[in-house]
Amino acid sequence: MPIRHLTLPLAVSLLLFACAAWGQETPPAAAIIYSDAVAFQKAEEYQLAAEEWNKFLTRYENDPLAEKARNNLAVCQLKLEKYPDAAKNFYAILQNNPKTELREDALLNLGSTYYSWAKTSDAKQFDRAAKTFEQLYKEYPKGKNADQALYFAGESFYLSDQKQRSLGPYKALVEQFTHSPYRADAAYAWGVTLEELNKPGEAADVYGKFLAAFPQHDLAAEVRMRQAETMLTQNDFAKATQTLTAVTADPKFPLIDHALYRLAFAQLKQDQLAAAGATYAKLASDYPKSKYHDEALMLAGRCYYRAEDWNQAAKLLGAAAKLPDDAGLEAAHWLCRVYLKTGKPQDAEKLAASKLAAAKGSPQLVPLLIDQADALYDQPKRRGESVKLYQQIVTQHPKDPQAPQALYNGAFAALETQDFATASRLAKAFVDQFPKHELLLDAKYVAAEAALQEKKRNDAERMFRELIAAGGNRPEQGKWQLRLALALQLQEKHNDVVALLAPIAGKQADAALKAEANFLLGSSQFALNQFPVAQQSLAASLAAKPDWRQADETLILLARAQHQQGDDASAIATIQKMQQQFPSSSLGDHAAYRLGEFYYAAGDYPRAAHQYQVVADKFASSSLAPHALYGLGWSHIQQQQGKEATDAFSTLLTKHGAHELAPQSLHARAVARRLAGDLAGAAGDVDAYLRKSPQAADKADALYLKGLCLVGANDQAGAAAQFAALKKEFPKYENDDKVLYELAWSLKASGSDAQGTETFAELAKSHPESPLAAEANYHVGEAAYNRQDYDAAKKAYAAALSGAQAADVGEKSAYKLGWSNYQQGDYAAASAAFAEQTNKYPSGPLAADASFMRGECLYKQDKFADAAGAYGQVKADQLSSDDMRDLWRLHAGQSAAQLKKWDESIRWMTELLTKSPDSPVAAEAEYEIGWANYNQKKVDEAVKRFTAAAELSPGRTGARARFMLGELYFEKKDYPAAEAQFKRVVLGFGGAGSVDEVKPWQAKSAYELGRCNEVRIRDAVGAARVHYISEATKYYGMVVSDYPQAAEAKLAASRLKAIDKL
Repeated sequence: MPIRHLTLPLAVSLLLFACAAWGQETPPAAAIIYSDAVAFQKAEEYQLAAEEWNKFLTRYENDPLAEKARNNLAVCQLKLEKYPDAAKNFYAILQNNPKTELREDALLNLGSTYYSWAKTSDAKQFDRAAKTFEQLYKEYPKGKNADQALYFAGESFYLSDQKQRSLGPYKALVEQFTHSPYRADAAYAWGVTLEELNKPGEAADVYGKFLAAFPQHDLAAEVRMRQAETMLTQNDFAKATQTLTAVTADPKFPLIDHALYRLAFAQLKQDQLAAAGATYAKLASDYPKSKYHDEALMLAGRCYYRAEDWNQAAKLLGAAAKLPDDAGLEAAHWLCRVYLKTGKPQDAEKLAASKLAAAKGSPQLVPLLIDQADALYDQPKRRGESVKLYQQIVTQHPKDPQAPQALYNGAFAALETQDFATASRLAKAFVDQFPKHELLLDAKYVAAEAALQEKKRNDAERMFRELIAAGGNRPEQGKWQLRLALALQLQEKHNDVVALLAPIAGKQADAALKAEANFLLGSSQFALNQFPVAQQSLAASLAAKPDWRQADETLILLARAQHQQGDDASAIATIQKMQQQFPSSSLGDHAAYRLGEFYYAAGDYPRAAHQYQVVADKFASSSLAPHALYGLGWSHIQQQQGKEATDAFSTLLTKHGAHELAPQSLHARAVARRLAGDLAGAAGDVDAYLRKSPQAADKADALYLKGLCLVGANDQAGAAAQFAALKKEFPKYENDDKVLYELAWSLKASGSDAQGTETFAELAKSHPESPLAAEANYHVGEAAYNRQDYDAAKKAYAAALSGAQAADVGEKSAYKLGWSNYQQGDYAAASAAFAEQTNKYPSGPLAADASFMRGECLYKQDKFADAAGAYGQVKADQLSSDDMRDLWRLHAGQSAAQLKKWDESIRWMTELLTKSPDSPVAAEAEYEIGWANYNQKKVDEAVKRFTAAAELSPGRTGARARFMLGELYFEKKDYPAAEAQFKRVVLGFGGAGSVDEVKPWQAKSAYELGRCNEVRIRDAVGAARVHYISEATKYYGMVVSDYPQAAEAKLAASRLKAIDKL
């Protein structure tokens, strides 16, 4: 905005008319010249007048009017712009007569001459002008020209670039000459000068005083404008807006376009984007010829762009884009940005391309090229093209200010399109070419990220560490630390990850970064098997932001941490939460698979199978599908569902034959087929698996399985050979105990009992901690028991009992340990073993038998009362056989008999005969009833029972019953009847060839036959006496000769001696 400078006044009017009275010394000729000069000067014929004045001064140098003539000559010269001559003459007046009456006017005119001279040709004269005006004011501070002197002194100082010195004269005029016509202009100039001296506050005060004193002045609008400028300079945009609004309200203000321009600027500075846009738009619309028009139109569009009023921005920028030259090109650039912001990259690309030809050589060429590249970037399918275009911009315009931005954009676009090699190259080029650019750290981030994505993890680690060290307080520090953590984690430097993140994970201000930090921390802790703290970190991740981008993965890993700690219930609940919260997660296959794993671990095989089936059906193309089918097969195996398991493994082999699980699936299908009874198919799968050349341990497993198939097919000899070969090839096989176990059984089943027993013995010796060792010891004991090596049997049974994990093995071992002692007659030890058995296995299938045998042991020790008590605790229905139940009742009754509890004894025997009339011990039961009847003096009942017993038993019990019948008849002195029973015993039951258990009763009966005859000798005479002596001698002799070991042999010998004396 140009400053206004007033026209100089001249002190000439008095002198032009000074010829009204001529001096007496002036000659008439001089007066005529003087008069003509005045006339010429009044007619403004300054050249003619000057010639006359020069003539006068040449001819009449000493005339009294010479001083006035010189003054007038100087005025004419001033008018003729002969400033050196005019100055010389004005100066001469002052020098020639310092006290001249013309001094005040001469000083004014001399200053004016210097002023005009300076303005037209010699700026150095402003200094002389200023000093002359200062001299005028100094000499005549109250003179008629004092206000003019101050004003033009200020102007001269201002124009000679002595603005600071100009302030004094302006200020003095304004403050001292309140009625001067120069006062308003001086105030205006004073404010302008202060403004230009960067003293906006003081300038604003002066402008305020101006407006207060001259509100209607023609400069008032401009002063308001300038006052607003000072407010803008002081960043008081609100007041500036208020002032400029007032200025622009006057449509006649000559600088209204400028005022609108500055008003829009003030609004813009207050972020009143829409208002600023409207003001710029008004300027462009209402003042199309303004020098600000083109810029205002473009800036209006930019304001609306910043206000995100895309429609208005597009409208105004569209109009501005039609402008010629750079203004239109810049508007086109911003219109491209509008298109990009509103999702119209194709329109942006088209517009940018259409302007490129016109933009050659323009500063807008590179921005438009970047717009074109950005438009390609925003089209995902063409994003790769943007990388080439960004590179082209840098190559063709390396010195352009936007070249760094283009290079960075190219690197970033390459990173986004996964062209990591290009991203790395461009980012490194940026770092090398622009080491001090504001995007340097961003470029370093791209380089580090590209290295990470290229799996150059060690390089990525180094780059991220350098980036973090150089980053200072950059807000991306948290993100960079997490990328460093990922680089470390991918190198399995989990301890470094924990060291990096543990102190900062919980301090991240951003919820998403906090969630990610705790996730990475928990992941590394999980990898280090630090499951409790991993669980805490993963839970913290979800607490920070439950829906962060990897929350689904976090929940899955949290569930795995819970599972690793044995908390499968929580693990299952966590996976189910993940499925509910993220039903469309890309990790749906992982969730279902892990849920299947957790159900499997918890032993819930039906639910495990269901989840594995979900993976196989819903996520058939997932990398986890083969694993799910494998788990599905084993879930069915665990449920003994051989066919379903076979189908699962077959599907795996059909659809994923090249998968790493395929060989194992052959093995697993063999297990399933064996379970389903398809032994041939199972064996075929084993053979196919073996052709895959599995590892040693896996081969051993397969050979073991094939042996089991042969067992199932009842090829015991083949199975034995298979297990023997396995044992030989893999003597240190981890399942060696199972191999020996199956081998032992196969040997026994194929008739090689001794070898089978030896193999059981090897198992027990080689694998004493095996769960099969106890059973092996049991079988060793059985073999020893069967060969009546009871000491060896007891040792084996005791070992089996101490190591038994299975109740049946332990119970049987304890039971047979008792029997081994029983067979050796060590009834106390046997009783203790049976007692231990019933204590350890009170509900076992042999518990009742053990209780019975404990009674038997007591019975054998003649501890009849204790035996009776033991027999009383036996539960008949739990005894293992009818024979044992019969023997239990028999011995219980006999124990009662020993205790002379005859009725109880009869009850036991009667119960035996009632429940088991055909029992092998029925004869003994009859005998015991007869014995009880005998002791109860029920002779007839006794005879009946003894007779029944005798008829039922061909052995010891029968002989004993006959003997008792003979005793009963003997007691009744029915000797013939007695003799008949005794003879049945002696001569019957095989006679001399009877079994050993009968012989004692034969000895007793022979002795009693001797007695039957001896008791009748006394009363007999004659032949009868001879007969009785002969018979008595015969039977006593039989006892002595045939049963010399019998207790009755000595008695019989003594009786023979007695008879010999008769």
